[in-house]
Parts: sequence; C-alpha cells; structure tokens
Amino acid sequence: MSAKQSPIADDLAKLFEVAWIDLPVAAAKRLFANEDEGAVREAGWKAYDAWVRLANDAANRVYANPAFGTVAGRGIEGVLRVQRVGAAVASAIFGNLWPAIGLPTATELQALRADVKALREELRTARIEASEDQTAKDGYAAARGAEAENAAAAVIWNGFKPERKRPAREGKKSVAL
Repeated sequence: MSAKQSPIADDLAKLFEVAWIDLPVAAAKRLFANEDEGAVREAGWKAYDAWVRLANDAANRVYANPAFGTVAGRGIEGVLRVQRVGAAVASAIFGNLWPAIGLPTATELQALRADVKALREELRTARIEASEDQTAKDGYAAARGAEAENAAAAVIWNGFKPERKRPAREGKKSVAL
C-alpha cells in the first residue's frame, strides 16, 4: 500500500521532472532532429504551471501563519511611525526655510496652477471663437462667388488699396529729413 504524496511534493516532483528531463529532451530533439517546437513550448508551460502552484502554496502558507501576521503588522506600524516623524521634522525645518529662501509654498503653486489652467481655458475659448469667425468669413467669401477667387476683385470689393512698397532707406538714419 503506497502512501499518498502531499500536493507540494507532487508539484515539486513535476517541476523537477519537467526542468531536468522533459525540457532538455525536448530542446535536444528540437536542435538535432529539427522537430517542431511544440514539445519545448509544452514542457515550458508544464514547468511554469508547477512553479506557479508551488509559489502560490508557499505564499498561502506564509500568510496563514500567525507569527508572520504579527511581525508584518508591527513592521507596518513602525514604518508609519517613522513616516510621521519624518513628515513632522521636514515641515519644521522647511516650513521656516522656504519663505526665507524665497521659494514658493505649496498653496502658492496650487494658485499658480489654477491661474494657468484658467488662462488655458480662455485661450481655448478664444481659438474656438476665432475659428468660428474664420469659418463665417470663408462662408461669406464663398457666397460671393467668382469674386472670392480673384484677389484683385477682393481688394477692390473691400475698399482696401494697399500702399506701394517703399524703397529701402539707403543709409538714412532719420525719417524726417
């Protein structure tokens, strides 16, 4: 009559069997016999599954241990205390140092960020309005028909006469001579 193995021993046996026998044999067949890589992939997945089962079981056993829970709880409490002390020391040191150096405080930076956000919103609104105005102008120009395509007709139609190009100053330093 054989004794039944525990799941951990079974998973360990599967992991070692796959890692030390199946994977090397499949890799050798792949290299030397040019067989498909399906056997290597299958052996790799078997090893992965066995490893995950072992790791999962080990983690479950550690977390179920009351001694580990006590040690972890004390460790977390200690870390939180150190964090609070560090924050208090930092605020005591830098609370007076920041204004002396002239660096902005967190509230000033938050106010600045709010101002920048408001300016971005205004700029976005202005761009949308400008785009709508341009669309309306384009629609008006398109409604004018053939005159819209003729630049000279557009200049005359708008009543705008461009000035002629002025010659360069040619070394003159003043406009009023």
